[in-house]
Amino acid sequence: MGENLKYKLRCIKCGHEFAEDSNPFTCPDCGPFQGTLDVIYPLETLKSKYKGLQFLHRCKPVFESLEDIFPFKSRADLPPIPVGQTPQFKSDKLAKIAGLSELWIKDDGRNPSASFKDRASAVAIAMAHEAGANVIATASTGNAASSLATLAASTSLTTVVFVPRNAPRPKMIQIAIHGAHIIKLDCDYDHAFDFCQEACQKIGWYNRNTAVNPFTGEGKKSAALEIARDLGRVPDSVICPVGDGCIIGSLYKGFSDLLGLGLIDKLPRLYGIQAIGASPLVSAFVMDGEPIILSATETIADSISVGYPRDAAKALRAVRTTGGAMLAVTEEEILLAQRILAQNGGIFVEPAAAASYAGLLKLTESGQIDKDETTVVLLTGHGLKDIEAAATNIDTDIELISPDIDSIERKIRKIFK
Repeated sequence: MGENLKYKLRCIKCGHEFAEDSNPFTCPDCGPFQGTLDVIYPLETLKSKYKGLQFLHRCKPVFESLEDIFPFKSRADLPPIPVGQTPQFKSDKLAKIAGLSELWIKDDGRNPSASFKDRASAVAIAMAHEAGANVIATASTGNAASSLATLAASTSLTTVVFVPRNAPRPKMIQIAIHGAHIIKLDCDYDHAFDFCQEACQKIGWYNRNTAVNPFTGEGKKSAALEIARDLGRVPDSVICPVGDGCIIGSLYKGFSDLLGLGLIDKLPRLYGIQAIGASPLVSAFVMDGEPIILSATETIADSISVGYPRDAAKALRAVRTTGGAMLAVTEEEILLAQRILAQNGGIFVEPAAAASYAGLLKLTESGQIDKDETTVVLLTGHGLKDIEAAATNIDTDIELISPDIDSIERKIRKIFK
């Protein structure tokens, strides 16, 4: 690694390394599907600088306290809106329902755009500034696009987003109100991703697309750093939803970097949860092979409705290396988990985020997670991101009663009978 270079890039498949200043997004030999890149830092050299998790200031963002293991050269290139530092708290009620003695919730719906994706967008924006870009683009089912639109609006960058026909209306409104240019295509997310790739290559826009841009994963790994810092130790297991696979691959990268710095002594087991109608990585994990690309997906959890997971290699590495698993949950299990989280935890999440808790219920029931383990469930998006999905999960036909005390008393007796 050169004297003035902060990192190098390494192909996850062939191991070929690229200097920071060469900056390919994927390995030219292995291609964009298999040849995604890891961002490698001189962890052995940095070890002496960090003495332990307890010395990481909880009031400082990890982008600052662990700046050496992020790719940007200056925090000034990050958007001014604070990202991360989301709540992590114990929930006894949700733990009891899952049959656990200790359950921690990491609620990333509290990010500026109400989505985990802000972590990726923040670092991508910083790298776009370093690259001298004027326009940044992404393809998204909704969350990455609304995240980029939100954060980029506070900077000098112009945003272009490619979204599929089924992008939820609340997310589209959120994108539009922040002034992003929307290209809505009559196709699914996987094809929108490909068109965004082509546009960025032809026009020269900075490409924020997940997996293809290795720095998005570096932003997402910040959640792993916060989980360990705030817990003061490594949990036994961490559970998250999976679409493209970038989140779980990035959690693995974050914990691995902490291990390389000597700040933790083991990796947690990582569990990825997919909707049964969009579960190519579950099939790959069960068959111990590579994912078969799905021509179509069908799930209420739009944020993880992915048939062509672009970060498959990193996602499968994460679960296989840590002794975790990929698991599929049904639509009914997702909707049940959404109600449980709201009615027993006071946490309103979108269906993709609810998949995490749905997966936990299956993992504890099957004995894959023991009741005495320390478990963290990552919730990745607020329920207001897809209000129509939530409306299918409750009775919205609320009785209208006469505004008099007799009618009100009858209604109260009916409620508390």
